[in-house]
Amino acid sequence: MKNTLTLFGLLALATACNRSETTQTKTDANGPNSLTATASVDSVASEKPQNCASVVESGKLDKANEYSESAKPIRVTITLRQDESSMPSADGCVFNNKVEVLATRKSGKQAFKRTLLKDDLVYFSKNDAVIEAGVLKSATYVPTFNSQKYITLGLRLTNPQTQRNTDFTVFMNYYGEIVKVR
Repeated sequence: MKNTLTLFGLLALATACNRSETTQTKTDANGPNSLTATASVDSVASEKPQNCASVVESGKLDKANEYSESAKPIRVTITLRQDESSMPSADGCVFNNKVEVLATRKSGKQAFKRTLLKDDLVYFSKNDAVIEAGVLKSATYVPTFNSQKYITLGLRLTNPQTQRNTDFTVFMNYYGEIVKVR
């Protein structure tokens, strides 16, 4: 009995997940004019922005910077990468950036890998307008000089409209979770 119910449940789940296209037909009151709309989950594609600029020099993108402290049993590698999303600016559009943080133990075993976006700061900030208007420009490791069990990163957001910079300090634990933001 249990195997039969499991089999029917899996079969229902497989048929429900297999549907990716729906067709709806709507006929006008005139009769011969009909509208057909087809929506496909597979064919929905976001438009990629064309000719967007970057606030970061191309030499600093995709370059891994490794940091370690003698008092901490962990090495941190920070890489600034270009995100696919963009935002409008005075000169057209500007690409957003993301930060990949890879923490490895001194033995070489990976502790965590985390990708930080500017949207991660919204949960810890009182003023969301500064974060939403800004683009992630740089990320640096901030040493703590005491064997505290967290990693400190300095993130700089710049507003492409006004060229104003805003700095945030992000504290992460050894599991890759953001503890607090200043």
